Amino acid sequence: MFFLKLYFKVFIGLCAFFAFYSSLYSQELELSPVVVTDVFNNLNLSDVLASVSVISRNQIEKSQAATLADLLQGEAGIEFGRNGGIGSTTSFFLRGQDSKNVAVYIDGVRSQVDQLGSLQITDLPLAQIETIEILRGNSAALYGDSAIGGVINIFTRQGSGKPAPYGSVTFGGYGLKDVNTGYGGSVDDFKFNLQAGNLTSSGFSAIDTSQKTAANPDSDGYLSNYFSMNLERKISASSSIGFRANHRYSDIEYDYSDSTLTTDTHNQTKTNDLYVLYLHTLVDQNWRSNIDVSNSKMEYEDFLNGSRNKTNYGFGLNEGNQKSIRWFNTYTLGEKTILNFGADFSEDEFVFTGTSTNTDSYSMKRFSRGYFIGATYSLQRWSFQTNIRKDDIEITSKDASSTVTSTSPKSTSGLLGVGFQIDPHWKLTSSISNGFSSPTAYNVLYNTNLTGNFEKFQAKELGLSYLNALQSLRMVYFETKTQNSIDMDDNYVSSNTYSSENKGIEITGQTEWAGYRVKGSLVFQNPWSVTYDEALARRAKRYGSLDVSKSVGEYEFGSRMYAASERKDSHWSTDMLSGYALLSVYSSKKLDKDWTARFKLDNLFDKDYQLAYGYNTPGRTLSAALVYQPQ
Repeated sequence: MFFLKLYFKVFIGLCAFFAFYSSLYSQELELSPVVVTDVFNNLNLSDVLASVSVISRNQIEKSQAATLADLLQGEAGIEFGRNGGIGSTTSFFLRGQDSKNVAVYIDGVRSQVDQLGSLQITDLPLAQIETIEILRGNSAALYGDSAIGGVINIFTRQGSGKPAPYGSVTFGGYGLKDVNTGYGGSVDDFKFNLQAGNLTSSGFSAIDTSQKTAANPDSDGYLSNYFSMNLERKISASSSIGFRANHRYSDIEYDYSDSTLTTDTHNQTKTNDLYVLYLHTLVDQNWRSNIDVSNSKMEYEDFLNGSRNKTNYGFGLNEGNQKSIRWFNTYTLGEKTILNFGADFSEDEFVFTGTSTNTDSYSMKRFSRGYFIGATYSLQRWSFQTNIRKDDIEITSKDASSTVTSTSPKSTSGLLGVGFQIDPHWKLTSSISNGFSSPTAYNVLYNTNLTGNFEKFQAKELGLSYLNALQSLRMVYFETKTQNSIDMDDNYVSSNTYSSENKGIEITGQTEWAGYRVKGSLVFQNPWSVTYDEALARRAKRYGSLDVSKSVGEYEFGSRMYAASERKDSHWSTDMLSGYALLSVYSSKKLDKDWTARFKLDNLFDKDYQLAYGYNTPGRTLSAALVYQPQ
């Protein structure tokens, strides 16, 4: 608790300091990078009305994070829960929303989800990522279904400049070994990037057997092999065509809290494949158009002591296939107005197969059509944004007894935003919006009546931002209300009779002062179940991060603190997750213009904490990396 109070005081003090004073030292922070997440068009971050943050390739390497969740921890608006180590079940909570209410895109293509609505990118190798843009708050009017908490847009490494190899080798605690290599660049009208890697970890016991005694106390390891390919050719002065492929195979060992024997072993194999064909063209000097055609596949298979096993949330073998087409455009109407419009179509199919002794099966098809249009307009010191989107969804399900149920729900989402430039540095923004989230395959399986109902959301925001050459500060008040929320009732049957709300304040900022680079975030919120009159599970009322670093010649040194207050673990229990603060230190040295050595010591004080009740988290961990990146 001492570290939590200290963190909050230090952060607020630093925010107040660098919001009003300018530094005379060197500029190395990119405070207003170009982003595309908010309006599907290239805009400086300072011109975007929504709350957006950007993580660059350099920041990814500097973080030395082991997973995507570890990288995003500390970004304003993002919390996560995890059932063990690398590769284990991970849930993201954006703006306090349920984990299924976040949309993730990879190079403009929506990431596939499983039967629970769980994301398929939580173990995406960070070596493949060039940039991440995080759009916080309801974005259904742009992105459709489930984009309620926000959108995470991931852009992979594409290849540019003279063709050259790159790669890194990392060794760390719990037997971590991460080796990746790639080759990319451009030649005439052709650019490419090829990459492959392998990550293994001997891990630690996922479950704390002092809390859940039936689990196997052995270490739970992880293995991942991956390959990606990006190819693009310029076919005219204004058009290019490309192809992307991504393959990942993972083998995750995990613990089950209700095992029959404490010697039982559990593991899950996962295969994810994504193929994308795209065309980017400039129709004329004002109209830019993009078309993506994609096919993604996933396959989960659960094993108990080496044999396929039917679990509480699956049928032993879970297969999913998603085909989608996305067409989006931006059109410039003069200097002050930009239109964005388009459509997307997707067809998802889930097939669940039992075991040799339990042959139950279930299948579901889901076809969705979305049409959207929006505009941004500026008038002197005023700026406006409006978006509207229409979604039609058709769901057909067949249960184990071959009973077929079908429905065709529809929804319309809208957003209106306004900004006012108070002076060259200060800007005031506000927005109102509504959105929706459809039932998951698992929801439909246990209550077919849900197929005709959406979760409904209403959101409001009010923001104040400050930006000069060396400092940025943004404060946002947000409010979200949820109706017809889908959850499990006391008989573990899906029901849409729940309501919830969240209100809070986000503060983000960064600066460079006296040679120190400082970046921080702080969130005060109250994620609340109105139906149960209790806090929403695994979401803190206060959390944030503070990162301070300094370069000295070829060396860089830094420290990072993340803190979160206590959280309720689940509606189904009275267990509480204690508040905690984690401190990490890191350093790097440029060996020459292409080679960098990096070191990091995570959880410096070996803090014992939990992200889910009964599940362990890593203790003090040292890692070292050698990175080759031609300049």
